Amino acid sequence: MRKMIYTALAVLLFFGCGHKGNETAKMNGIEFDSVVVDSTCSLTEAKAAPTCKISLSIQYAKGNNAQKINDTLLRCGILTPDYLSLPSRNIAMKEAVDSFVNKYISDYKRDYGQLYREDHEHGASYNCIYKVKTHTEDGGDDILNYIASISTYGGGAHGIDQTLVKNFNIKTGHLITLSDIFINGYEQELKDIIIKKMAKKFNVKDLEGLKKKFIFADNNVYISENFILKEDSITFIYCEDEIAPHALGEIRIDIDKSEIEKLCK
Repeated sequence: MRKMIYTALAVLLFFGCGHKGNETAKMNGIEFDSVVVDSTCSLTEAKAAPTCKISLSIQYAKGNNAQKINDTLLRCGILTPDYLSLPSRNIAMKEAVDSFVNKYISDYKRDYGQLYREDHEHGASYNCIYKVKTHTEDGGDDILNYIASISTYGGGAHGIDQTLVKNFNIKTGHLITLSDIFINGYEQELKDIIIKKMAKKFNVKDLEGLKKKFIFADNNVYISENFILKEDSITFIYCEDEIAPHALGEIRIDIDKSEIEKLCK
């Protein structure tokens, strides 16, 4: 159960024990409001009880296509659908936040509380830290980049840092996927380009050299669906521990559109 809760912490983008402050950005007719949260929830009322510290700065859309963008953000893994049990209808962002808040606090106190009651000696291992900062960028050519920087800690030797990105077409509110960008059958050639650039980045010759550094060690080379799309480039992001040892951190591969022009639609 503890693992389940920590997994939810690692991927959600909205939580609140209280809101304060607003920041606003505007882009091509869409306005972005920020919800800022800085809260500490204690596991019990005892002074030295484990706590969950939350620090969030979250942007959400208002205006043209805002509902479509926000609904996509809620359902595409940025906010955990299974954990929230979101209905099939459109749901307002504040309603989704409130739903998560009520369920998370209840589950944290119930499940971590039971473990803590049985293991006061290792109380520090039940502390959680969760920080999220999101921002939007103009990707050019009607592209909106929604970028979330997430840091989590739930016990253990180290925390986890992640960058999660969703790209939208501002005119339609449509989430841009790899299949929207590339022609059919693009995969192998793009994988080869990624491997070539990654090998150069780590000063090796090829995939075998990368594997010796424990990058793609299982030989499962894939194109990350976590990417930043710009008018003239695309950056593929592999998060910490995703394809390489933790010490190597996040890995980004930048590719100019001119290098993959024949693969693009």
